[in-house]
Amino acid sequence: MTPNDLIVLVPCHSLEDFPTELGEKPAEGLLNAFAVLWHPYLLATSDSIPRWARADEPLEVRPGGVVIVPSQSTSLVPTAWIERARREGMHVVSDIGPRRELLREVLAPLAGIPDLDSDLVADFLAFGHLHLQTELLTRQMRQFDGVDPDRLRKEAVAGAKALIAGDGDACRTHLKHAFELLLEARERFYPVNCFLIDLCLVIPSLAGEPLCQVAAGEVPTSLLATARDWEQICGESPETQAAVRDAWEAGRVEIVGGEYAEDCAPLLALEAALADLRRGRSTLNELFGQAATTWGRRRYGLSPLLPQLLKRSGFDGSLHFVMDDGIYPDDEYAKLLWQGSDGSAIPSYSRIPLAAESASAMLRFPIRMAESMDSDHVAGLVLAHWPERRSPWLDDFRRGARYAPSLGRFVTFRDFFAETDFDGRMSEFREGTYLSPFLVQAVARRESLPLSRYIDYWRRHRLAAGIGVCTALTQLIRTGRIEEDGESLRRTVAAAGPDVPPGETSGDVTAKAADDTLANAASAAKAEFSRTLMRNALPQPGVLVFNPVGFGRSAIVDWPADLAPPAAEGPVVARQFDAERRRVVVKTPPCGYVWIPAVAGEQPPPPSSKAPTAEGLLVRNEFFEASLSETTGGLAQIRTYGRGQNRLSQQLAWRFPREKSLPLADARGEPARTWYSEMRLRESRVLCTGPALGAVEAIGDLIDPTNGKLSPRSASSYALARRGYLELEIEIGVEKTPEGDPWTNYIASRFAWSDAALSISRSLQGSTQLVRDEQRIESPGFIELASEAQRTTILTGGLSFHRVTGPRMLDTLLVVEGETRRRFQFAITLDHSFPEEAAMDVEVPLLSMATTHGPPPAGAAGWLLKLSARNVQLREILPLAPSSADSGPAQGCIVRLQETEGKNRNFSIAAFRPITQARQLDFKRDSLHSFRIENGAAQVSIAPYELCDVELRFG
Repeated sequence: MTPNDLIVLVPCHSLEDFPTELGEKPAEGLLNAFAVLWHPYLLATSDSIPRWARADEPLEVRPGGVVIVPSQSTSLVPTAWIERARREGMHVVSDIGPRRELLREVLAPLAGIPDLDSDLVADFLAFGHLHLQTELLTRQMRQFDGVDPDRLRKEAVAGAKALIAGDGDACRTHLKHAFELLLEARERFYPVNCFLIDLCLVIPSLAGEPLCQVAAGEVPTSLLATARDWEQICGESPETQAAVRDAWEAGRVEIVGGEYAEDCAPLLALEAALADLRRGRSTLNELFGQAATTWGRRRYGLSPLLPQLLKRSGFDGSLHFVMDDGIYPDDEYAKLLWQGSDGSAIPSYSRIPLAAESASAMLRFPIRMAESMDSDHVAGLVLAHWPERRSPWLDDFRRGARYAPSLGRFVTFRDFFAETDFDGRMSEFREGTYLSPFLVQAVARRESLPLSRYIDYWRRHRLAAGIGVCTALTQLIRTGRIEEDGESLRRTVAAAGPDVPPGETSGDVTAKAADDTLANAASAAKAEFSRTLMRNALPQPGVLVFNPVGFGRSAIVDWPADLAPPAAEGPVVARQFDAERRRVVVKTPPCGYVWIPAVAGEQPPPPSSKAPTAEGLLVRNEFFEASLSETTGGLAQIRTYGRGQNRLSQQLAWRFPREKSLPLADARGEPARTWYSEMRLRESRVLCTGPALGAVEAIGDLIDPTNGKLSPRSASSYALARRGYLELEIEIGVEKTPEGDPWTNYIASRFAWSDAALSISRSLQGSTQLVRDEQRIESPGFIELASEAQRTTILTGGLSFHRVTGPRMLDTLLVVEGETRRRFQFAITLDHSFPEEAAMDVEVPLLSMATTHGPPPAGAAGWLLKLSARNVQLREILPLAPSSADSGPAQGCIVRLQETEGKNRNFSIAAFRPITQARQLDFKRDSLHSFRIENGAAQVSIAPYELCDVELRFG
């Protein structure tokens, strides 16, 4: 058979209505049909190029014609026509999708096919695919003057004949001219550069030889992986490490990523996310001699606080998309300036990638590229894939790029950001447009502790931060400089983080090891601080209390059983010594210490003659009072003495997965319905009546109101100490947990308030962010309800997931499917102006230690570091950055500060030694600007939500 006509029957009327939303197999067959008919032997023997015809119109039967009927067209072509065409000498191939099988079937009846250069044959097939993409893109851009068919036929046929004649160079020349015709057609409607970015997703199990082949390729490629994955890959295969290192140095590849591990960063501390970035960059430097300059991740990890970390860590660009579940702003642009909450901005790419291995995705390439050409200042698309390519689509694009950038020039992300400019658009995505998928994913995977794993993380993080501050200040007191940067403690907390699910054997071991390490570190830090401070002190027993936060506070200290009680004076605000408790409420200075002597012969204080701090269903202190409900046993009201209205109510509730009908009708006679259980008080008792602490316990049952059935009882205790917080401890007695979607079926602490006009704020990585119209809220630190006159703050202690269920109600999730913890703690405070400070006050523990000597020679109390702004919090104290200007070991430190309220602030930093120099550094330890010094204190300015490193040098 000698071909004389090459035809694809398409399931449409024209290229204007060409189908672009097909399943994988139909799309594969359609794309391959247009590629296969460009085989050089078919072109040379038919002296023509392929054409298309409608599948639903009768096609003239001509002997010698080669017809491909893709599976999507089969139902439109009469079976009788196919049989007749085959009988009368046409070669009709139908319902075959894979390229090799389709090509073999098309060439089967042809005789005398010579052995041809397989690489050049693949180039012809790639041209057929890209020719179709160009024609479709032309229509998407509302143009109808596509590729000149006469010039194309001349070049394509000449190239095919040259290949058959064995003249490879001439063949390549004609192919180049043919690809340039595609470029010429594209430049009629888009006459400027457009870009293609080859994004290869790398994980250790899919690396090896395929990754080496990617690194050896001619077309620029961006490799996305974590530093931890690269560490494993390079450890297992030095050959791969060398190949990637050489390709990166040569500019053929770029490593994208920068983080050490893709943990659940939006729910962790901001300084923890920064530590992971620094560790990732350090690891890449060790492995490849350079660090990533484009940040990206496969897993969800976007946050409005992220741009400042990236910009000041050395990144030049970022990927504002993730290939994971989760919600984030869906504004798609090839290039934008992503502005963070602090005002920092970083160039970003936000268009969702096309799956280069998917035929159905590549069928949508013209639509996606047209969207970019229409909407973007610079057009570009990302083609994402794994190292081992099993489909030809991306390879077709890469082959075409060797001849001409007809559909775009391949570049790495680094080159894309460097070579393109902006249209001036700044994109600031507010915090409420981000919601992580971590809770839903943990429940779907049936992981243990999907909620309380975050409680454990924040407990460990707060403790490690306190230990780090104590250790750093101890070293500064002794030598004037810091030798240890606390990296080992940060890694301990990260190793047992929320991404290591407790309940599994490895998770349990890691969690226990982390807790043991932190306990030992706390003991060592306290002992070293005590030895340093108590040097030359006189023998006298007492307790040394260290406050590691940057603000003064009153906190509860457990008094040692073998020491006599302290006197109720000075820093001792109140004492509670009874059969169950030996506690002292102590007032401490910011980042400082208090030494409290044990008074020889002192007896526990007698009961107070004043009104008890707890009686019946009421607890009180000098700040406010809280009363429990006689019906539910929950919090009925909490109010200050000067303002009579109730500020907040609370009770436990089980939210059903479906709304239920109640037996009784409502006031209008219609069936009443509810989503929630009811709480009924069974009994209550007073646990403690003061003088320092009042506590009441209420025991009740969760009732299904539709049938009156009981679940096992639950207990809630409400305690008020003389420090301004109502502390709630909840124990839930259920055995069977809710099932399914954790956002719709759960047991929660349900809060309600009376004023629907109150604004709601939440915590986000240590900052206070306004809640607008979001219903699902992630907030591990606090929820604040505020008006101009009043502020009510719920301190959640690591419970991170909350749901707004109405204008005056909020559920804090306690138990969902897979959650086995049954004891939870909250705190509530009124009219605290700085909720992040309140969260730290409750969560960061004091470090207290019994001493045999005292007071310290420097005095019984003192501060070591002090900030004059309460909206700025101390996060870490770090060693000085090495400087070539230093003639010897310099004295000083770096303090890492975070502005928490979204306000510009000028403030002072003072230390126990006079500060002589102060400057701000970025996270690479490069200087940004200097601060002036007044009376030995640094005068610092900070931007809203800024994480700020300030270097302090002592004289």
